[in-house]
Amino acid sequence: MKIIQASSYFYPHIGGVETHCLELSQSLRDLGHEVIVLCAEVPKSRPNEVLSGLSVYRFPAVNLPYIPYMYALRRRIAQFNADVVHSHYPPPFMSYGVVKGLPHVPHVLTYHCDLEIPDNMANLRIPNICKYLVDEVNTALYTKPILDNVAQIIATTESYARTSPVLRDYRYEIVPNGIRLETFDRHLLGLNGEKRRHQILFVGRLSSVKGVDDLVRAAKIVLSHVSDATFLIVGDGEERERLKRLAKGYEDRIKFCGHISRATLLKLYTSSSALVLPSFTRLEAFGLVLLEAMACETPVIASRIPGVLDVVGEGGLLVTPQDPSSLADAILEILENPANARSMGKNGRRRVEQKYDWKIIAQQILNLYANVTDA
Repeated sequence: MKIIQASSYFYPHIGGVETHCLELSQSLRDLGHEVIVLCAEVPKSRPNEVLSGLSVYRFPAVNLPYIPYMYALRRRIAQFNADVVHSHYPPPFMSYGVVKGLPHVPHVLTYHCDLEIPDNMANLRIPNICKYLVDEVNTALYTKPILDNVAQIIATTESYARTSPVLRDYRYEIVPNGIRLETFDRHLLGLNGEKRRHQILFVGRLSSVKGVDDLVRAAKIVLSHVSDATFLIVGDGEERERLKRLAKGYEDRIKFCGHISRATLLKLYTSSSALVLPSFTRLEAFGLVLLEAMACETPVIASRIPGVLDVVGEGGLLVTPQDPSSLADAILEILENPANARSMGKNGRRRVEQKYDWKIIAQQILNLYANVTDA
């Protein structure tokens, strides 16, 4: 098949949807299909290139925060031809451009999460009326016109789709996110898999919706019980300076690592006692970092929120969102019960092998492509 993957963001931009799109595209290529990727030219990079066997076309865009606006998108997309096009929502503009530009090509859409405006953006407080208006405009102008005109909707977890104020009105299929386990394991070869006692890891953007402030507060509680614990916060974002002020006085135990190489990240996954994902909004619909940690037999601790709770299973612990005490208790349980932690780690690895390997997931998606192209 000739397949278009359409995503507003793509490599070298880094994030969960970008990784999903890249690994899906590579998996489809490995199965013998031709894959074209359409995306925004954010950050500024080559407009056209072949990347790992994928033809990538990047369109000029106005780099608005979280929503790159690509102008003349309908005309730009209409020049391409394919057996099926698979878009990734949100942001909405690429999916909307596909609906308008390729109306006769079967369109599969992965609905990664609901649009939810955070309380704060770039250190600015967002008034509730503004959040309401953005939500109403997006739903009326983009979300419903898109979903009403696609051949197949994919959601990544049942709990998220079932609780979505948007998806509950539509038919959807569940196909989870995943990792390319064979490639992942190849990078792990030669790494010492021994856990460092009392090392806790966070990986993600330092934004208000990720709950890193709750992790910092929980870390202070943990350190009052386990004085040699170390908390490594990997990633960057607009909340970095505020979080560093919150951690003042604990700099030797709560460390902000910024962006690190993939090789260094894998070392931290394998050596950490646990990975923590304290996100608390519907913008966190899955948690790809959970799979990566679980693949390294590292137990995970995450907020009990739709989507995320489906992923964790017996691979870790779920905690009350925005509750530093609950988070601290879970971290202490991991640190003080290493045998149970090892068992969780092995359960998590087994779960990834059985459900979240792209070899399995890509075939599920190909079956959906076949259904819509045969219709």
